[in-house]
Amino acid sequence: MTFKSLRRAMLKLQTCIRGARLITFDVTGTLLNFSRNPVLLYMEEAEKRGFKTDLKLLSNNFKQSWIEQNERFPCFGARHQMHWTEWWTKLVNKTFEGTELDEISLLCIAEALIEKFKSPLCWNLENGSVELLDFLRDKKKAIGVITNFDPRIYTILDNLSMLSRFDFVINSYDVKFCKPERQIFDLALLKCSGLKPWEAVHIGDSFHFDYKPPKLAGWEAILVNQDDSMKNIPRFNSIQNLKLFIEECFK
Repeated sequence: MTFKSLRRAMLKLQTCIRGARLITFDVTGTLLNFSRNPVLLYMEEAEKRGFKTDLKLLSNNFKQSWIEQNERFPCFGARHQMHWTEWWTKLVNKTFEGTELDEISLLCIAEALIEKFKSPLCWNLENGSVELLDFLRDKKKAIGVITNFDPRIYTILDNLSMLSRFDFVINSYDVKFCKPERQIFDLALLKCSGLKPWEAVHIGDSFHFDYKPPKLAGWEAILVNQDDSMKNIPRFNSIQNLKLFIEECFK
């Protein structure tokens, strides 16, 4: 993207933000990040029960299991009448494949991890997140969450004193749609009476889940990540920098 085309894109984005009635956010990787590698927490729970495990093995198992589970049982199992806790229990079991853990230990570890990830100790708020949400609220914007997550997201946000800052939270398990499907973005529009797609902006860290899908649905989208390979897309490398940009839009 040339300097001129980037400037045009940023000017257009400023206009869209000023005129937007609804701004939605992804959560994990955008407003929140894990405070530690999640696989390390899996290892710790195994060690509490006397089992030594290998980080590389568990990491590879987790990554592969995550992909397979989302393909076979999307929306954390909701479309297959599977409770989300069962979905996570299956993933935990597959993550520990190739280890010596027995069935009872695996079940105890799954239950402990499901509960542990509700804790604010597992999460870090991105710098500028709270200030950005409060600024948008002052500008009378409706603010929502669109996330591929299970219902624990309400507890997580509440424990971080974030839940009250949103007008609504849509999680993929409850609505049985997930990003990148258009339907989950259409559901968000229904939360605001008479809202048109071009009056909505979605903010997230993934091109595949948070940028391309809302754009195809007629929304504006903003990408926040540190992937320097994305040369042809206006992008912010942090929520803090996005906050500064949005504040400038209203000066």
